Amino acid sequence: MKRSRVVWAAALSLLAAMVVLAEGFKLYPGAKKFTPPDTDETREAAKAMPPGMQSTIYLTDDAYEKVSAFYQGVGKEYAMPGMPKTAKLPSGQEMKQTFFIFDGAADLGGSKSWAKVQRPYIGSVDVKSGVPDYKDIKDVTAIVAVEKK
Repeated sequence: MKRSRVVWAAALSLLAAMVVLAEGFKLYPGAKKFTPPDTDETREAAKAMPPGMQSTIYLTDDAYEKVSAFYQGVGKEYAMPGMPKTAKLPSGQEMKQTFFIFDGAADLGGSKSWAKVQRPYIGSVDVKSGVPDYKDIKDVTAIVAVEKK
């Protein structure tokens, strides 16, 4: 009797984990799809994506903290090794970013479904003499969803 309860509890736990993993990326309510302009930078960024990976950008005026809290309920937060969650832009503005994995993978490289939440949105970055030059900065929260097809 006790053994069947343990087996039953284990089966329910496994089923619950499978349901959570099957959910995958969910769009933050009210976020709108954003298509960056077709430039050399955006074409280069698209080429840099691993084969079979596709990214989609969504923007919202909602606070970074609110959007991050939403994704904490949907996925697993992932700390990118060696990358701080916040950084100062040359303008003094603080950039915040958090990664979330939706398929239970151990890291972004092994994941087929993950997203980055970032504020502000930065359209492109040129590096000149080792110094980043941030372009097309928008004071909105960006959600970059990445999926492997």
